[in-house]
Amino acid sequence: MPYFLRAIYSNIEWDNPDYRSWLQGNELPSCIVRDLRADDNALSLWEISDDQSNLLDIIAAFVSLSNGIKDDFDYALLSVNYLNEITFMPSRKPAITAYTNFNHYHHDIPNLSINQVVYFAYLLSRHGIFDRMGWKDIANRLKEAHTRSHLDLTKMKKRLKRQLGISE
Repeated sequence: MPYFLRAIYSNIEWDNPDYRSWLQGNELPSCIVRDLRADDNALSLWEISDDQSNLLDIIAAFVSLSNGIKDDFDYALLSVNYLNEITFMPSRKPAITAYTNFNHYHHDIPNLSINQVVYFAYLLSRHGIFDRMGWKDIANRLKEAHTRSHLDLTKMKKRLKRQLGISE
């Protein structure tokens, strides 16, 4: 079954044992809201194949727009089955990253209310697979993509290119 990837700020905040002492029932800590910033009332997701063979490339595409790789990349995967509701209708919206071969894996869930974003957070917290990709793996994949001429360097920030040792 395919997944959708959502970049998050920190895996730690989603399951911090310190929060359990004061949260009640199925409540979620409010600090996770920063991970679900909805731009133009839409959540950005990336389609991941069943076998996750495109995971590293999708993360590299996402990171290709950053100002540099400072830390490992935290993310959560959610089975597409949890989004097959009328509430969440992901629609393909190609990204505009430097790693152009993978831009078509990007989706948005548009027209979300705050209640729907909170419900998405609930689904992610209960059914998501939280993980982290090492920054060295991401950097190596971006370097490989550059070697294969799969990066549009005009879309990359100078600092990231310097960090990767890539020149135009």
